Amino acid sequence: RIVACIAGGEAGVDTADVMSERLLVRTNGAKGVFANRRDKKVQQELVKAAGLRSIRQAAGKTISDVEDFLRKESYPLVLKPTDSAGTDGVKLCHNYEE
Repeated sequence: RIVACIAGGEAGVDTADVMSERLLVRTNGAKGVFANRRDKKVQQELVKAAGLRSIRQAAGKTISDVEDFLRKESYPLVLKPTDSAGTDGVKLCHNYEE
């Protein structure tokens, strides 16, 4: 009898969510409020909605989507892909040009 489906690493989180739902075992879920929990922007929105301190953030697909934010914030800034793990793709920028 299968009682759980646990991801062995960050790369398996989404697959484990889908499998646990299909196996009808306890799950974090592939749908609902936690469906995008690996998305860093969604994580911070959930933290803020819970009344906890959160980071100021901006997200977009192009530089023009976040340009205003980048020009107004003080540096250094940390840029991170929304669905990366650990430090994968993280950049520390000391100015707008970086």
